[in-house]
Amino acid sequence: MPFYTTHAIVIRSHHYGESDKIVTFFTKDFGKIKGIAKGARRSKKRFQNALDLFSHLHLIFFDREGMGLVRADNCDILHTFPKIREDLKKIFYGNYYLELVNEMAGEREANAEAFDLLLFFLLALETMEPQEEQLRMFEIRMLSLFGYRPNMRRCNLCKRDWGDLKEISSVFFSLEKGALICKQCSNALNNLIPLSLGTARLIEKISQMELEKVHRLKFTSQALSEGRELLPKFITYQLGKELKSLKALNNIEGRSKFQNPCLR
Repeated sequence: MPFYTTHAIVIRSHHYGESDKIVTFFTKDFGKIKGIAKGARRSKKRFQNALDLFSHLHLIFFDREGMGLVRADNCDILHTFPKIREDLKKIFYGNYYLELVNEMAGEREANAEAFDLLLFFLLALETMEPQEEQLRMFEIRMLSLFGYRPNMRRCNLCKRDWGDLKEISSVFFSLEKGALICKQCSNALNNLIPLSLGTARLIEKISQMELEKVHRLKFTSQALSEGRELLPKFITYQLGKELKSLKALNNIEGRSKFQNPCLR
């Protein structure tokens, strides 16, 4: 049975039997893998609480024919993110990051950029106060990296781009098309979300910008409001379900800030 090493982030973990754990890792080299950690609840020497959510590890695992559960053999902790674990709001933000990756990532489909993105945002959450802008940026980048990137550059129907639409103050977004729809074409479709061209440009810019520079971008109050209406609903549409952690965010905020019920 060959063994492998990789960097990994624990995105799910639960008890199995009397002493084992079943853990879902998002790894840099192998994508999402599920593994069993034998004796993890008893052995302090081998795992030392390394299999808790958010943990960034150097993981050693055994794999047989690339199928089923891998066997986690050992790991060295690189980051435990103690400030996330100690702050309830940060926990809810972090859980949303983890669940979004878990639902979007396919089994054993390597995506090193998505791994780097998750680690980048967890490190930011560790050192900064939770901000809604971070959620929106994370959503935009993950949609792009997992193949769901919305088309914000031109109307999906008549193909007019920003230059042709610059005299129009607002456009729409189609969940079904995953794309911009201009006002002239809007009568042809249902369930459209109102959107300004400024917000469309911002989403497009965040999708393409170098990760280290993305935090320089600022959301206006309008862009934040429109992003809140559009992005979680688009994610829900693509995944076919609402994420549990998003509901938890709604509850901890105590208002419908993260909900997006308003459709045209």
